[in-house]
Parts: sequence; structure tokens; C-alpha cells
Amino acid sequence: MKWTWRKIGVLALASIVVITILVAVIDKLVLPFVVSMTDTVHVPAIVGRDRASAEVLLRDAGLVVMEPREQFSATVAAGTVMSQLPYAGATVKEGRRIYITVSKGVETLSMPSLYGATMRDARLRLMRLGLQTGDMSYDTSGSVPAGRILRQSVPVGSSVASGTTVNLVISRGTTMVRVPLLVSLTLEEAEQLLRDVGLVPGAMTAIPSSAFQAGTIMHQDPPADSLVVVGSTVTFVTAK
Repeated sequence: MKWTWRKIGVLALASIVVITILVAVIDKLVLPFVVSMTDTVHVPAIVGRDRASAEVLLRDAGLVVMEPREQFSATVAAGTVMSQLPYAGATVKEGRRIYITVSKGVETLSMPSLYGATMRDARLRLMRLGLQTGDMSYDTSGSVPAGRILRQSVPVGSSVASGTTVNLVISRGTTMVRVPLLVSLTLEEAEQLLRDVGLVPGAMTAIPSSAFQAGTIMHQDPPADSLVVVGSTVTFVTAK
């Protein structure tokens, strides 16, 4: 017999119709008959219960509890059921296996020492441990090189939860710089110049003056050419 595309199409369509009818028969007649041969139960709701009472409830319903999966959680208390499969209310055969997930509580770890680490290494280590890098500040140190961790907000060895924020203090070292001359500069110019050399603009007082233009620096402390540690504060008086 010579096959044509039309004959192939008709045969394919007929096959689809037959398969559809068979699926419908199995779904409407065979499966209900098979299910009716075995007792069915409704899966009880166990999410939010403690593991022991949840397992008792499931077994009393004629279900088989599989070894629970444990998972850390920041919101569900340790030992509490977080999820179940099949879900609550499902109609299943008696003896059906039930899978549950139980909370292990908040994941904790021992805080490591970041002392002496570079800023990059400290950030990477915190990230790998599931901790967050918080505020960063600077302070002088005669023992820790500039750019390395001098202090941390969470004590070494303390137990911390995953996601905890750790603030860091970074060493400026003991580098000495010469205080620039700020007199006659504007406040903005003076502050920028101080930052450029690693010094910190401090308190500012404004007093009337006929000798200086309003808004310019009249006096500074420490005075120009003084040698100070990087990160030192310089205060000044401006004219108004």
C-alpha cells in the first residue's frame, strides 16, 4: 500500500482519538475502581506543630512518616514543622508516605578574628560565612599597618546568627602629614584640601572681621606646617 501524507495524517488523528478515549476511560473508570479498593484518608495539617506531635498525628491517620528533612530558618522555631508533602487536606491512600521539613532554628557560627586582614579579605570572609559588612571607620594605630582591620564590632569567638552585620575599624597607621595653610581659603576649599592630605575638617567658628572676606578662613588649629598623624582633626575660624 502506498502511503500518502493524507493517509499518514488520518492515521495519526485516529491514534490521538483512541489514546484520548483510553485516558478518559482509565481516569473515569479504572482509577476510581483501584482507589476504591484501598481506604483513603485526608492528610492532616501539621505545619506549625512540633515534630513529635506532627508525627503522632500522621501515624494516627494511617500515614507513613519519612525521615524529616532539616533546614535552618530565621523565622521558624527549632523543632517546628515548616512544610509537608502531600499538602494538608489532600486525599491519599492509607499508608501513603508523607515528607516533612523541620526547622533547625537560626543558623549560628563562631565569630572569627578579622584583625590585621585587608579590607578586601575581611569582606570576602564575612560574605562566605553569611555575615554582612556594616559601617567602616578609621583610626590611627602604631601596630596595625594602614588599610588593615584594627577592630571589629562583634567579639572574636562569640556566637552570631547568619546575616549579622559586623562593623569594622580600619587602621590609618601612624603616617605623619604636614598641615596645609588654610588661612584666606573658603570653607569648601579648606575642607577639600584637608581631605586630600588625609586630615579631617573639625569644628568651625564664625566671627565678624573687617580684615577677611566673609566665609574665608581666619585661623586654624593646628597651625600650618605642623606635623600630625593622618586622620587628625583640624579646626578653624571663619570670617562673617
